[in-house]
Amino acid sequence: MHKFVFILFLTFAAFGSINVSAQEREQDQEINYSVRFGRGKTSTSIARRIELGTSHNYSFAAKKGQTMRVTLTTGNATSFTIFSPTEGILENADGVLRWTGKLPESGEYSILIGTDRSAKYTLEISIK
Repeated sequence: MHKFVFILFLTFAAFGSINVSAQEREQDQEINYSVRFGRGKTSTSIARRIELGTSHNYSFAAKKGQTMRVTLTTGNATSFTIFSPTEGILENADGVLRWTGKLPESGEYSILIGTDRSAKYTLEISIK
């Protein structure tokens, strides 16, 4: 019996405290938001708090050829990834705090924010 308890303890010690990053954590609860730019506006700023175990997904429409700039102001444990309508993750836009580039297609884009700890953040999006 003591041998079984010892083996159970070793198994828990080895596997019970595995640390998984926000980008790899499959059980994160995704919270979805729609981004709406004010009439005549080309940029917006969003301030929120993200909790560990969640991700925030911001979706919005944009057109091919527009230039988009995204900045996330927060601590080091939080970052974003940008997804195009059909082509997947945009080049150099995975797990970053800043990104600028021309959009490859028209349609619904999304910015997914993930975190390894609870944090406040400000997300700035500009599309011209």
